[in-house]
Amino acid sequence: MKATISIPVGVAYGENEALPANPEASDIRVAIANLVHSFPGGVAALAKRSGVSANTLQHKANLNNDTHHLRVDELQLLQRATGDIGPTHVLAAAEGYVCIRVNPVTPTSLLDGHARVISALADMTQAVRDATESGLPVTRSQNNRVEFHQGELIGAINALGAMVRARMPGNQGKPQ
Repeated sequence: MKATISIPVGVAYGENEALPANPEASDIRVAIANLVHSFPGGVAALAKRSGVSANTLQHKANLNNDTHHLRVDELQLLQRATGDIGPTHVLAAAEGYVCIRVNPVTPTSLLDGHARVISALADMTQAVRDATESGLPVTRSQNNRVEFHQGELIGAINALGAMVRARMPGNQGKPQ
C-alpha cells in the first residue's frame, strides 16, 4: 500500500513543486447564496427559523452586494438551521480538505475496535459497489450513502487510535 501526500499551496516547497490534484473550489459567496435561496420557503422562512432579520439575510446573501457580509457565527447558525454545510465544504475544498461527518463509537478492546473498522470498511465497499457496478451515473442518494459510510470508517479508525492512545502511561488519552 502506498501513501499519497498533498502539500497545500501555501506551504509547498518550491515554485516547481507539483500542486495537489484538488478540484477547483467554487466561490464561497455562491455557496452562501445557494444555501440561503434554496431553503424551502425562501429567505423569509430561513430568517425566521434562524432568528436573523430577513432583510439583512437577503443583503448578505446577495451576490451583487459588496457591503454586507455574513459573519462566521452567522454562517454556522444558518448551516445548523438548514442542515446544509455546503459553504463549509467550499471553504475546506479551497484548502485541499474534505468534510465528512463522523460518529465514532469507543471500542471496548482491540478486537472490538478492529471488528468495527473491518465492518465499516465492508459497509463502505458495499455502498461503493452498489453505486458504481451498473455503470450508470451515481445518484445523490448513492453518493450520500457512500459518504455516510466513509464517515463511519474514519470514525472507527479514529476511535481505535484513541483507545490505544488512552492506554499510554502518563498520557491520560491526550493526543501527542
